[in-house]
Amino acid sequence: MTPSRVLLTHPDKLLWPADGITKADLAAYYERVAPVLLPHVRDRPLVMRPFPQGISGRSFYRQSLPRTAPGWLPRFTHVTAADGRANLMPLASCLQALLWLVNQAAIELHPWLSRIDEPAAPDFLVFDLDIVRAELFPLALEAALLVRGELRRLGLAGYPKTSGGDGLHIYVPLARGPGYDDTHRTALTVARSLETDHPRLISTDPRPARRKDRVMVDYAQNAKGHTTVAVYSVRPRPGAPVSMPLRWEEVEQGAIRPAMFTIATAPQRLDALGELFSPVLAGGQRLPPGNGSGAVDARHRG
Repeated sequence: MTPSRVLLTHPDKLLWPADGITKADLAAYYERVAPVLLPHVRDRPLVMRPFPQGISGRSFYRQSLPRTAPGWLPRFTHVTAADGRANLMPLASCLQALLWLVNQAAIELHPWLSRIDEPAAPDFLVFDLDIVRAELFPLALEAALLVRGELRRLGLAGYPKTSGGDGLHIYVPLARGPGYDDTHRTALTVARSLETDHPRLISTDPRPARRKDRVMVDYAQNAKGHTTVAVYSVRPRPGAPVSMPLRWEEVEQGAIRPAMFTIATAPQRLDALGELFSPVLAGGQRLPPGNGSGAVDARHRG
């Protein structure tokens, strides 16, 4: 039986020592945003990343729940193709599960792009716009507008959010049906098309030394078992930044910076603007014929 409350152990434990932010502060934030956060992570397997000594200490990724996980905690059995191992992955399907993760000092939420009822069918396609230095964020905003333009040409709408780190994410909600091979192929085609058209700004090379100051349009997260940090998730960085939905007008204006959105400021923005990422949950969009590849590649033949 799911408990009505989850007891936090060591609530005064400093998870952000330099900022004075405790485990109790993190729990209070997640409890505050749970009504808008939970629909985005519900029924999606999570990869855990505990920070037992806070963000300045060691962290590690867990593909499977610890033996001490309570029996009431929702979970999904994922059998890996590589070795046939069965991993019991947590599901943040309720506030209590979310607070249990907080109690493990699992600061950030890393959900799959698909849900447990159809694990091979993603609900959305994701672009991760990555930069090598924080001061290049205006270039990430510029790149996001180019991604939006390419998506519009394919008849698709995308929704931007800060990653909570230095970059940006653009989510493209989909009607379930295409598999990960299809969404990966579409994302790859769009990314390489932008790299061809805008070689001074866009790169698909994951190696920072090769792409230098260019923005990497990362398409590789569109694969089964890969995760992207959830909207409204807190990140283990100084100041406790949050992955925050943006309006496209804010991207166009260019004044937005990731550090504006933290566990201290995000609730006020949510109160003022509402849940900007709700269209991502609606889905309904379909990939173009040929998954977009023919439409994009035809421009670069000959």
